[in-house]
Amino acid sequence: MKVINCKVKIDADHLGGTKLDHTHYDILAGGDEPCDIYKPDGTPLVKYRPNWFSADMCRKVLPACRAAARTTTNRGMAAGGWVDENGKIVTTALRVMADGKSAKTTIAIPVASGIIGYFDRNPRMPFCRQTSFVIQEAANWRQFMPYIKRADEGFKQYMPERWEAQNAWAKRTAQDWVIPESTFTTVTVNRNFQTATHKDAGDLASGFGVMSCLRNDKYNGAYLVFPAFRVAIDYAHGSLCLADVHEWHSNTPFSNIRLGYERITLVFYYRENMIYCKSAREEVELAKNRKRGSQING
Repeated sequence: MKVINCKVKIDADHLGGTKLDHTHYDILAGGDEPCDIYKPDGTPLVKYRPNWFSADMCRKVLPACRAAARTTTNRGMAAGGWVDENGKIVTTALRVMADGKSAKTTIAIPVASGIIGYFDRNPRMPFCRQTSFVIQEAANWRQFMPYIKRADEGFKQYMPERWEAQNAWAKRTAQDWVIPESTFTTVTVNRNFQTATHKDAGDLASGFGVMSCLRNDKYNGAYLVFPAFRVAIDYAHGSLCLADVHEWHSNTPFSNIRLGYERITLVFYYRENMIYCKSAREEVELAKNRKRGSQING
């Protein structure tokens, strides 16, 4: 197994919202070789394991992944942005309504990405809830269960302290909102999506990023890059990647694309504000009786 110790961490704040390429990394790891990558302070940046998910497990979950990764304009900075008149990257814009007026909500560049599992309260929807995928795609949702369980097993095996921290939160959470046999509440599914440079938000800070990839051989590139450490990972089909997603990360462009190319990534996490969720029945009552302007969490 390859072990990489990063010597320095450089400033990458200026890269937020931009899409990276081969000039943003010096070391390419992953593929068919397991690796551990450490930051200069000795803490883990990446733990990558190929062939973590069996071929049969990947085959069975693939149709469900395709159903989950729908076109959305809600991915914010990860979707990239536009250059404004001042030369700055703008990652969201006000939504334009049918009458031509601007709405109060914002949109980002459309990408193929879906959120499945459970979601916490926000001002627009002040109650904890199932995602629409769980409700509308019940059969496909069931297909995810063995894959999600296997991802959690890898999390526990390779990052046991972080897993224990997340498991403690999951146990304290109303079980209506925890994916069975896992420490996760939510999964993001991306398809053929070159993410721009971003840091994940909303997930448990004391946990760790858990990701996997389903892909074919009809493209090259699309490496996962951590520009502050000048390293990149080449995701193999059925691989598990544990990574510090609170560091800047992005994908390089797809290259040598052939007809039918496909790259699906899954991100498994516990949404930090799910700790405030009550049971599903109680959440319905809270939503009915909530007074305008009242506190959402706590």
